[in-house]
Amino acid sequence: MKEMKIFKFLKIALKCSRKLSLILTTGKNFHKKIKAVPPLILMLFAAQPLEASNIELKSPCPFPAGQEVPLDRLVCGYLHVPENREVPTSSLISLPFAIIKTEAREPAHDPVVFLTGGPGASATSSPHTFQLFARHAFGANRDIILLTQRGGFMTEPALTCHELSEARVSIYLEDHTLKERDNAITEVAINCLVQLQESGRDLQSYNAASNAQDLKDLRQALQIEEWNLLGVSYGTYIALEAARIDTVGIRSMILDSPVSMESDLFMSEAQKNFSDGMKRVVNACHSTLSCKQRFPKLGEGLQSLIRSLKEKPITLTLDGKDGAVEMVVNWHDFLNLTHWMLYNAKSLPLIPLLIEATYSGDYRLLTHLMNTVFPAPKNATESAAGTFFAVVCQDQFTERNPIPKPTEPTDFGDFAITSFMEDICESPRLNYGTQPIPEPLKTDVPTLLLSGNFDPMTPSRYAEDIAKNLSHSTLIHIQNYGHSTLSGYTECQTDVAAMFLDSPDEKVNSSCLSVIPDVDFQTSREAVYAKLGLQPC
Repeated sequence: MKEMKIFKFLKIALKCSRKLSLILTTGKNFHKKIKAVPPLILMLFAAQPLEASNIELKSPCPFPAGQEVPLDRLVCGYLHVPENREVPTSSLISLPFAIIKTEAREPAHDPVVFLTGGPGASATSSPHTFQLFARHAFGANRDIILLTQRGGFMTEPALTCHELSEARVSIYLEDHTLKERDNAITEVAINCLVQLQESGRDLQSYNAASNAQDLKDLRQALQIEEWNLLGVSYGTYIALEAARIDTVGIRSMILDSPVSMESDLFMSEAQKNFSDGMKRVVNACHSTLSCKQRFPKLGEGLQSLIRSLKEKPITLTLDGKDGAVEMVVNWHDFLNLTHWMLYNAKSLPLIPLLIEATYSGDYRLLTHLMNTVFPAPKNATESAAGTFFAVVCQDQFTERNPIPKPTEPTDFGDFAITSFMEDICESPRLNYGTQPIPEPLKTDVPTLLLSGNFDPMTPSRYAEDIAKNLSHSTLIHIQNYGHSTLSGYTECQTDVAAMFLDSPDEKVNSSCLSVIPDVDFQTSREAVYAKLGLQPC
């Protein structure tokens, strides 16, 4: 009797394993079909590589960030791909992916794939990303797929250098000239890349083109006929490469804060891009009555503050991971902070008040922002920072480089958050600068491009350059945002993008953009401090 029960169980297991294999290689109705597999059978087979597939499921989901999504809506696993696609004997690397299943009864068969920026950011290690897409408008009737870029944190292996992660914190805490800062970062970054090379990593294989091929492999492994690409920042560069090589699998693209193939955003153009973004903040303040009255000489005040910080930096006590730490805030640290504030619609309106308060000797807002905005010491986490340097040098430092910087001086000298990149990429210890110049993509894939007015990294001209070669594109300029215009996911542009997803071949309805308000620059210290819970003097 016992033998009969065991035989019956194994018979069901075999049948379900075949069903599971079929489900996992069929994109249509994935979220419904997988529920038909008994949980015990799913657990037995999820940890095994699928037959004739380069996908390996993991159940329960091994990614801590996935806890933000109900288990019955989440499928996690790894995509196994060759590190170097041109070498038959290349070692395999494993890329974590997750599928957040829609709750719609009749879901669309074309999921949305979210491509993070960085480059090298990890989509599957962010609790915020999982939480956001579990209730996102884009997932109302579509599955959302997250795939971490090769080399990113949680990939196996990741391009991780502990010394680089530790140095990032210490370098920013100490008082350096801009050149000293750049030299210190350059040294640890080059050492990191050399160390990765010596450990066997093929750094030439970490680029947008390889990431695009990884995407195609994932689509084909899941046997999804076509899907939609949602790229932000450097993720848009990967999306463009994916559209180049996967001509039948891309239904539409949404490119938020896009990076054009012609750009040199991390090197020769970085100073100007930041300076232009800050100029727009000053001009926007002067165009707003309340801001102009409160800060009538904002541009002059910023320059006065920079001169003051050059002469006498400020020492702040900040929150570290293991207790309080001291940070010497000099002029380029302050500009570094404002750069990252332009990435967030909630912090952007605080920039004029931050300048005024800091110059007057009130450091409460400065301390709060240094504690909360990247690269805040308490938020320093283990990351695959080596991926950023490897990909930038491979994709951006090509035969055209080094490109001379513009002769026209900027308002902030040589400052840029990546002013060290050229020295890293042209190091004789590495082998960059031999790649051909990337060619712009020409395609008829329906594409929605979004660009923020205050973007200090990917200005609108990048989106315009891309749109010139796309026969079916719409470019939208978001006047009250900086970098990553969809980051709020509650604004007009999100509604526009959601409608585009449903009908990418139709004319984009962007009428709501005409009533988008200007940036609501905050002018009252008392109101802001009360809202942030800052202590009175």
